[in-house]
Amino acid sequence: MKKQIVLGLGLAVMAAPALASKARLQALGEDTNGSFYINDNRNIFLNAAQLNNHKNLVTFETGNATNNGLLNSQDSAAAARPEGGVFFNQGNLSYGVQLNNASNTSNLLRASAGASNEQNNVDAFVAGDAGVKWGANLTYGNTTESATINNDKLLRTRLGVIAGDLEGFANISLMNKSEMQSGKNFNGKQGYQIGGAYNLNAYKVFAEYRSIKAEEKSASADASIGLWRVGAGRTDKLNDKATLFTKLEVNRTTLNADAGFSGVSTGGKDQITTNVPLIVGLEHDAASWLTLRGSVSQSLYSTVALKSASTTNLQNTTVVNAGATLKFGEMSVDGVIGNTDATSAIIAGGAGTTGSLRTDNIMSRVSMTYRF
Repeated sequence: MKKQIVLGLGLAVMAAPALASKARLQALGEDTNGSFYINDNRNIFLNAAQLNNHKNLVTFETGNATNNGLLNSQDSAAAARPEGGVFFNQGNLSYGVQLNNASNTSNLLRASAGASNEQNNVDAFVAGDAGVKWGANLTYGNTTESATINNDKLLRTRLGVIAGDLEGFANISLMNKSEMQSGKNFNGKQGYQIGGAYNLNAYKVFAEYRSIKAEEKSASADASIGLWRVGAGRTDKLNDKATLFTKLEVNRTTLNADAGFSGVSTGGKDQITTNVPLIVGLEHDAASWLTLRGSVSQSLYSTVALKSASTTNLQNTTVVNAGATLKFGEMSVDGVIGNTDATSAIIAGGAGTTGSLRTDNIMSRVSMTYRF
């Protein structure tokens, strides 16, 4: 009976649609909010101008809405955050809306300060092509008088351009506040992400810098996260069915948090983490209705230390992910294969699969995309 069902699914499938989702990017070892070198519709959250390349689609990301009364602090395969949207094209203009997309870094600081996580966000996008591709986005969130929240407001914007082989972007937080009935009061003082990429022969070289600062007013505590990264990625078509993805980068994260941010406190000192991860991914069209993918990543060099303290190497940096896509005409269903660890990383990769393929839970972080 199971064989008949599988054969029926295969026969029902028509032409293969383009592949794009959080599940796909995680399986390939990338940040779920966009990749510098892998073509995916999630790249609009990295550079809004990418909407010119990803339009006329509807996307859904399944997930658990609540966790202990609040939204999950950080999106991961083990605790996926639900979101979705629709994007249209008319002439040289593209536009659309996404519901409930959030920043993992912002949510990390919010949760560490005892505040609510970002929720009910609405992202409005517009992009165009006038010889130079451009894009802009406005994100708005507003929750008042809930069971645990007195007032929660969020406002940010994304701006981006693509001119031939060169692209650049600036993503800026304009407001990020959460007042809780518990008395906790989170205030995001400053947040931005700037970066760019360039096609250099067979490689895509890239660089970016991120910074976010916040205050927990009731505890008179400050926190900040700064990150810079540079690297290069390459996509190689091995044959008509298999594509190899390789990336090497250097990144450094500086975290400074007072004791009031109990979840990430560094005692007011700079904690500096340096990584040189190498990521190798493969995507294979196993059948007209099925694509399989996987990746392995490992830090070739990694250290973490508080300022003016001894430096230690990070342990167990190898992460393996696997995923699959079922294709039904213009509809694709993506997922990460097997169970996943509960932890997640701020930068690229996150948690990997635990190595099991269970019949009662074949795929986690299930995503659906329909192109029209």
